[in-house]
Amino acid sequence: MWKNRRRIVALLGGAAVLLLPFLRIRGRSAARFDLPTLSLHLFGAVVPIDEFYLVLLGALFLVSLTLWVTVVFGRLWCGWLCPQTVIGEIGEWIASALPIRFRTRGKTVALLPFSALVSLSLLWYFVPPVEATRNLFRSPILLGFFLAQWAVIYIMVAVVGPRFCKTVCPYAMLQNVLADRETLAVAYDPARADCLRCDRCTRVCSVGIDIRRGEQRECIACAACIDACREVTSRRNIAPFIAYRGTVRRGKAYLFAGGCAAAALVLLAALWSRPDVRFAVQWEGNAGTPGGNVYRYSVRNDSDRPVTLALSVERPARLLDDPEVAVPSRGRVTGTVTVKGGDGTPGQILITAAGRGFRIVRKAAFP
Repeated sequence: MWKNRRRIVALLGGAAVLLLPFLRIRGRSAARFDLPTLSLHLFGAVVPIDEFYLVLLGALFLVSLTLWVTVVFGRLWCGWLCPQTVIGEIGEWIASALPIRFRTRGKTVALLPFSALVSLSLLWYFVPPVEATRNLFRSPILLGFFLAQWAVIYIMVAVVGPRFCKTVCPYAMLQNVLADRETLAVAYDPARADCLRCDRCTRVCSVGIDIRRGEQRECIACAACIDACREVTSRRNIAPFIAYRGTVRRGKAYLFAGGCAAAALVLLAALWSRPDVRFAVQWEGNAGTPGGNVYRYSVRNDSDRPVTLALSVERPARLLDDPEVAVPSRGRVTGTVTVKGGDGTPGQILITAAGRGFRIVRKAAFP
C-alpha cells in the first residue's frame, strides 16, 4: 500500500528535521544560522554573512534541483514530504486510534501540540536547541516568535488544509509550466472502459477531485486513490484503474539534470576555493613620526585551528610595531601598524602576512 510507504517517508523526513539541529559536526550544529556571529553552520562548514554569495549559489542549486525533480516526478513532493500535507496527515494518524465519531475533533486537538513542536523546532535552527527550550518562557522575543509560528502553522494545517494546495500553492502553479505528458503523476487509464464506478477514489481524495476526469493541477500525487482502487479491484482479481504513470528517462529530464549538476559543481568549486585565512589592509592616516603611515589590518581565520602570522614590509620600509598576530579558530582580529618609509614606489606599500602554510601579500596606498 502506498499509504504505508508515505508514512515511512513522512516519519523519516520529520525525524530528520527535528533531530538535525541536535546533530553536531566539528563541535557545531549540523544546520543552524548562528545569530551572535551572523554565520550559517551547515554540516561542519561555517559561512559568515559577508560570504553569503555561497548561500546564493546554494539557493541556485536548490532551485535547479527543484526544477529537475518537478519535471521528472511532478508533485511527488506535495504528497510525500510537504509539511502542509505531512503535518495534517500525522494528525489524522493520531486521531485514527479514536472512535469514528471523535476522529474529526481528535485531529483538531492532536494538531495543537504537534504544531507547537514544529514551531519550537524552527527556533532550533536559529538558537541552540537546549538554549531555546530553556529560555522559551524567559525571553519575550523567543516566546513571541514561538507563539506567532504556532498560530500560523496550526491555521495553515488545521483550518486551511488542502485548500491551500489546490488554490494558491506556488508550487502547483509551477507545475503548469514544467510538467508534460511524460511527467510522473497519478493518472487514470482512459483506455479501460470497465471502471467499477464505486467512487472510492473521489471519496478518499484529500483535495476533492475526480482523478478519472484526466490530468488536474490540484492533484498532489498522494496515491490515496490508487490504494482505494486497488482495495476494490483486488477482490475481482483485476488490475487497478489508477496508478503512477510517466517516463523518468527522457531528454527533458537529462537537460534539467545537467543544469542541476552544473550548479552543484559551481557551488563545490566556490567552497573548495575558499581560503582558510583572509588578510586585508588599508591606509588610515599619517603617523606622528616623519615619513610614517598608519595602516589598519583585518585577519579572519576560517579554519578549525588557531593561527599565528607575522606581518612584514619590503625594504627600505620598516615596521615599527609588533609583527606577530594571533587569530583564534573561526575568529577575526583587527589592529593597526605603523610603517616608516616606502618600497620605492610612490604612494603605495606592500604588506605581507605569513604563517604556517600560507603567505598573503596586500598592496596599500597612501597619499
